[in-house]
Amino acid sequence: MRSSLNTLVCTAASAAFGIAATVHAQQAPLGGWPQHSRARPAPAVVTPGAYVSVAPPKDAVVLFDGTTLQHWMMSDSTPAKWRVVGDAFEVVPGTGTLVTRDAFGDVQLHIEFMSPNPPVGRDQDRGNSGVFFGGGRYEVQVLDSWRNPTYADGQAASLYGQYPPLVNASRPPGEWQTYDITYRRPRFSATGAVVQRAVLTVVHNGVLVQDHRALVGPTANGRRVPYERHDDRLPLMLQDHDHPVRFRNVWLRHLEPRPQETVQYTSPQGELFRSLSETDAIRAARTALGSEWRDVSKVVALGVAQSGARQFREAIATFTRGLTAWCAANGVAHGATRTPAQRRDEAMLLRWRGHRYLSVREFAKAEEDLLRGLSLDSTNYGILFHLGVLRFLQGRHGEAASLFARAQPLAPDGGERAASTDWLYMSLARSGRLDSANAMLARRVDEQPDPKPAPPGYAYVTRLKLYRGEVTPEAALPESELDETNVATLSYGIGNWYFVRGDTANARRYWERAVQSGGWAGFGFYVAEAELRRLR
Repeated sequence: MRSSLNTLVCTAASAAFGIAATVHAQQAPLGGWPQHSRARPAPAVVTPGAYVSVAPPKDAVVLFDGTTLQHWMMSDSTPAKWRVVGDAFEVVPGTGTLVTRDAFGDVQLHIEFMSPNPPVGRDQDRGNSGVFFGGGRYEVQVLDSWRNPTYADGQAASLYGQYPPLVNASRPPGEWQTYDITYRRPRFSATGAVVQRAVLTVVHNGVLVQDHRALVGPTANGRRVPYERHDDRLPLMLQDHDHPVRFRNVWLRHLEPRPQETVQYTSPQGELFRSLSETDAIRAARTALGSEWRDVSKVVALGVAQSGARQFREAIATFTRGLTAWCAANGVAHGATRTPAQRRDEAMLLRWRGHRYLSVREFAKAEEDLLRGLSLDSTNYGILFHLGVLRFLQGRHGEAASLFARAQPLAPDGGERAASTDWLYMSLARSGRLDSANAMLARRVDEQPDPKPAPPGYAYVTRLKLYRGEVTPEAALPESELDETNVATLSYGIGNWYFVRGDTANARRYWERAVQSGGWAGFGFYVAEAELRRLR
């Protein structure tokens, strides 16, 4: 690191650097040590495992493929002046900082580097360069730190001037080394306040050396620089520090949400939950539908496919368009007389749209659709089940029990029978009828043979075993790998089991686990949200 970068960096951060120059003497030391303190203990040396060059995955953006610097330029926007040597490229001292032509936000970056051999110089004047994020603001130090003492927050893999690496995992000069870096850009409010600091994780030669470190501001030499709001996407940079350091196999993966990964739900804490990307199932369903929007089965197939990718708002739009087209094709308006078949078709579209309004927490709209659908078709299992979930979430447990009791004998398969039995048990228990809940369980309706049984490991089956005393809470939710929706589903059920027994502390613990699971699309997640609101 040198005290200033070249033109592009200085232009991008000049205001921040100017402020810092007047206040750096008052900046508090990190970890109890002043910046660049040579009294700070050096990280322990560890010998990394054998060198492994990692090929870029299919979704990577390759910034250097071993042949050309076409993705790079100098900081003054002129063509790259560093030179390609074999399958690598090398700093040409005095030419300036190398900058990506494209801008990036959150990324996973892989880069390999080699310090000159034989080594020349010592301390900071030996194999020095740097990997910069955020348009030159946030640096992961590149240095020859093999048997080369320097200040701890300036050695290889340090977050320059702020955090030394956990250990020194450097290889000798002349050997290839790897950085695998995860960069999360800072987030700013509309007024420029820092909402989330820049966060970096660094793996050096296969060894974790920076573990989700939040920077106190931009990295700098000899001063602490405060954050100032900047663009979300900015170039990456490699530093010319007058040493012919070599780099190769440079690639990254975008971690920013893609445009099609739309926001589906924003929690009260401001956390954004997004859809997944387009899938082959969605594309196939859209092709099959074509322009036949009055075909209920094809509309439902597209909406279900979208829901499988958590594109719930897109599914709501699909069902809404389907309802509009269906009503126009059948010449019916709200309140008009319908044939039994028409009532079933309209109810089915309302069932699915109401379900997806639940998923995005628009509960009033969900209630309107489900009640309207129920008035059209009182035997629609999905309407009864999802209206029951809504009533349970609202704390109207007696009404929920009535709805699940009606849904249970209409369940279309073994999985849904287990689900309706589970919710019926919970609703009866929460409405003060634990004896009735246990008597219902004893009939083992959920275990009757079915051509389509519940899948192995089904969370509702596990919860029913818990209620029957066949598994413990610990066995019901093992530490082994489970997908996030199963964690939310199991955690909610276990919490409810404790709550019915008067153990609010354990109920809260499991409900909190449900909302920390990431399984935001599952019933267990958003019913746990409602329970925790009531407890507060």
